Amino acid sequence: MKTLVKTFAIAVLSVMSFVSNASDNNEPTGSIKKPFAVGMYQTANTLQMNVLIEKTTNKDLYVSLKDEAGNVLHKERVGKKGTVYHGKFDLSELQDGKYSFEITDGETKVVKNVNIGTTKPEPVINDRFISMN
Repeated sequence: MKTLVKTFAIAVLSVMSFVSNASDNNEPTGSIKKPFAVGMYQTANTLQMNVLIEKTTNKDLYVSLKDEAGNVLHKERVGKKGTVYHGKFDLSELQDGKYSFEITDGETKVVKNVNIGTTKPEPVINDRFISMN
């Protein structure tokens, strides 16, 4: 049984390696890679946004938070030496509306849009519950 599991694991790793190498070779020669990649997620049950940037060049980046009218609410520089950035933005003081995070190196720009809204509370039908031990 252990031999079967090991054989299966080796086969899976071999296939994954082949697929990875095949996808790398499909890129056209001279293709330009993006200077940075951006990811964003909200911290659960909060109004805090996490912005993650992975840089592949030695350029300064600028991260801006803008309102719907394009007014800059916050701006910071990410130095050229670092390769990874993790910014935490507390949006709890902002009014309901549309906002955007803009990340740029002067040539390439990535914009991530965020909507902030307030939901109306649902009327409570019955605030009693039953639990069993």
